[in-house]
Amino acid sequence: MEGGAGCDDLTAWELVPAWQCSVVRRRFLERGSGDETPRGGSVCRILIESDATDPLCSQLLPYPINHWTPLTMGEGECDIIEGVLEGMRAGERCKVVISSLESSSCLQTQELRLTLQLHSFTPGRDSWELSFDEKWGSIARHKQKGGVRFREGDMWGAAHRYSLATRLAVTLQRVVPAEWDPEFQRVRSELHANLAACQLRLGQPHNALLSATRALGLQPCCTKALYRRGLALSMLGEFKQARADLRRVLELEPASKPALQALRDLERREREQRGQLARAMSKLFN
Repeated sequence: MEGGAGCDDLTAWELVPAWQCSVVRRRFLERGSGDETPRGGSVCRILIESDATDPLCSQLLPYPINHWTPLTMGEGECDIIEGVLEGMRAGERCKVVISSLESSSCLQTQELRLTLQLHSFTPGRDSWELSFDEKWGSIARHKQKGGVRFREGDMWGAAHRYSLATRLAVTLQRVVPAEWDPEFQRVRSELHANLAACQLRLGQPHNALLSATRALGLQPCCTKALYRRGLALSMLGEFKQARADLRRVLELEPASKPALQALRDLERREREQRGQLARAMSKLFN
């Protein structure tokens, strides 16, 4: 079936978006018909064909292999497959290669090859077509499922969920009723703080710093955001600013064991840094 239509675009590999620590490419084997493609809320009937014994299938794809199954676009069920489905038309079939980066250092890779067929899909709607209540409900679902993924150790999946929720929240900020605004700002702050937690686990202190700062812009006394910004600053070597954030956490929550431990770790790192500097200066002048 590969390249069955004989068109150049059927044999060209292309990168598709993926939130996982992965590189994903697809190549069309069969073209579909019509101009419509899946949108948010579209329920897609898909078939994933692969070697079911490959352990990467169960690690990366929460769907049955070699059986037709539904997938709802925009729900973050599997960002890899959703990325592949973007731009596909009914009846299309493509070959997919997923290069999964195994470790947080992204030094080792494994490769998974599969074919994906999109049989059909229901009409979806873009975010601007959703009502306030629909968006608010979707934000709550993404936040809840992000927490589930975080507790399961799936940092990429959790970050993806929180990012989907924050993007939806941006579209609501001008239309939130006044009586809802305090709760809305609290939820937005929590989403950014939760995203910062994921980014710290993923070794992304710069991103965590930005996310935690956004959370504090919405809720200045959010201790989770202060703590996570303090950790990000410490990882970046900004010890003075990190100490200020961690001490602020202890002002608000004097019994916070994580903040106390983070301050001890920061002081230890400062002592080590001063010791290294002193040894370097001693060698320079001796």
